[in-house]
Amino acid sequence: MKKKLPFIILIVYLLQFFVGFYYSSTVFIQLELKTEFGISSTLMATITSINLITGLLMTFVFAKILDHIDIKIIMIVGAVVQLTGILLSPLSNGPLMTAFAYVISGIGSNILMASPYPAVMLVDPENNAKHVNIEQGALSFGAFVSPLIMALLINTFHCNWRVVYYIGAVFLGAMLLMILTVKSPGKSDDIAKEEETEEEKAVRKKIIWTPAFVCMGLTLVFYMLIESSILNYSKDYFTVLLNDTLSASLCISAIRGGMTLSRWFGDKVIKSKVKLTGLSLLLPSLSLMLMGIIAVPKFSLLWTLLFGIFSGPCWPLSFSMGLSLDEKSSGKLSSILFLYNNIGNNLGNIFSGFLVDNIGVKNAFLIDGILGALGIFIFIYGIRSFRKMGRDPEMI
Repeated sequence: MKKKLPFIILIVYLLQFFVGFYYSSTVFIQLELKTEFGISSTLMATITSINLITGLLMTFVFAKILDHIDIKIIMIVGAVVQLTGILLSPLSNGPLMTAFAYVISGIGSNILMASPYPAVMLVDPENNAKHVNIEQGALSFGAFVSPLIMALLINTFHCNWRVVYYIGAVFLGAMLLMILTVKSPGKSDDIAKEEETEEEKAVRKKIIWTPAFVCMGLTLVFYMLIESSILNYSKDYFTVLLNDTLSASLCISAIRGGMTLSRWFGDKVIKSKVKLTGLSLLLPSLSLMLMGIIAVPKFSLLWTLLFGIFSGPCWPLSFSMGLSLDEKSSGKLSSILFLYNNIGNNLGNIFSGFLVDNIGVKNAFLIDGILGALGIFIFIYGIRSFRKMGRDPEMI
């Protein structure tokens, strides 16, 4: 008989859908926000990269205690704080107020998103990789439908860009009510109830410094560099460079639609998780380079679709590989892996914004694509380190 999954896993899927939907919505309105407040791409990237600062703080504060706190409490606190930041965002009348709202929202988001992966490890650890893929597929699907809805609301019905935050607040508010009613899965350290020797505890504490874990973290950094580049500046690419408003409305959905398909079905095409992860870092980097080399209205939309299809499996698989090194510390490891994610996402955003301002979006994509491709060497070294530890990266 098929095992019935706990309601908490459905909530985890919906949370990831919300993350994709809300983040993609805020990316969609960046051009409008920059125009209204008269700010540069570099400053806009810096404002939206507040998550890097808050992510660092949250990691240092919570990494050691996250596994000892009830998952449901983490979810509630994170949702309340992020909801506060979202409600402050439409009140913004300039860069400073926008930055303040992003700080509050970023703190809440970092707390909230430290909970899904430990929750899954507690209730269904045998299928962790499958759930991570479904979660990331849900995130990509949310990010796929979001620009289509926002394009309809803003371009067709002429809604103000602040509608993004109103919709986000309603969605997260509904999620908070669901979280309040669900049974708690417990704490991450409930996985480690059996007694451990001092030697085993010492080995576990060093996991985050092993080459295998660090390389999976750095793989996330390189991947997020190229993802943040194309997601944040593809609309500028089509609108400003190519004067292609149709592709500008469709580009983010094309990327996220491709990601959704490959995250859900990629392992049906390529069985080896190692090969699939490596290719899903290298091939989208090449797609980004092609956007810099061959910039043609309408046709360039194909590169964004290929980027999405090629890139989908990289994040969930490299994240799962890092998490698999110590299931008993899933909260701590997921928090640190998210720190790597935030470093790649936010520094990549700032770096790409600087390049766009100084050498143009076309050349920025070319350089970012080259840097992303170099990440394959880090990933290969990490896989070798896995095997030296006697671990099989395919078994996640």
